[in-house]
Amino acid sequence: MKKIHLILGYGGLIPFFGLALLHYLNFENADSFLIAYAALIFSFLGGLLRKSTLYNDLPAHVIYISVTVMLWAWVWLIFNQLNWFFTASCSFFALYLYEKKYLIQTYPDGFIKLRLHLSMSATVVLLVVFFI
Repeated sequence: MKKIHLILGYGGLIPFFGLALLHYLNFENADSFLIAYAALIFSFLGGLLRKSTLYNDLPAHVIYISVTVMLWAWVWLIFNQLNWFFTASCSFFALYLYEKKYLIQTYPDGFIKLRLHLSMSATVVLLVVFFI
């Protein structure tokens, strides 16, 4: 894994933390922006799963999970009147556990550690926003 992957990965956390701060400061659209960004990133993770099925011999359920992840993130957006922060938080955590169980051997060295840092950061930010 290249240094640029780390930089861009951690850089992707900036909107999570920034929007959480705006939520705390009662910025008018912070919540909708945050859940939209979370949905975008969660959908992106589904795309990573799908790509993994192209180059690796993985269980058939991986491709189904990849599509389900994207559709699940879409649900957060179309039912935006609901508070999705707790559910989204649990979803990021669950997807990380799924990847660790089924894709650890297919991911490049260091990637599962990066996924741990990124997913747990997103999980914690979404939980904090839910409880504040």
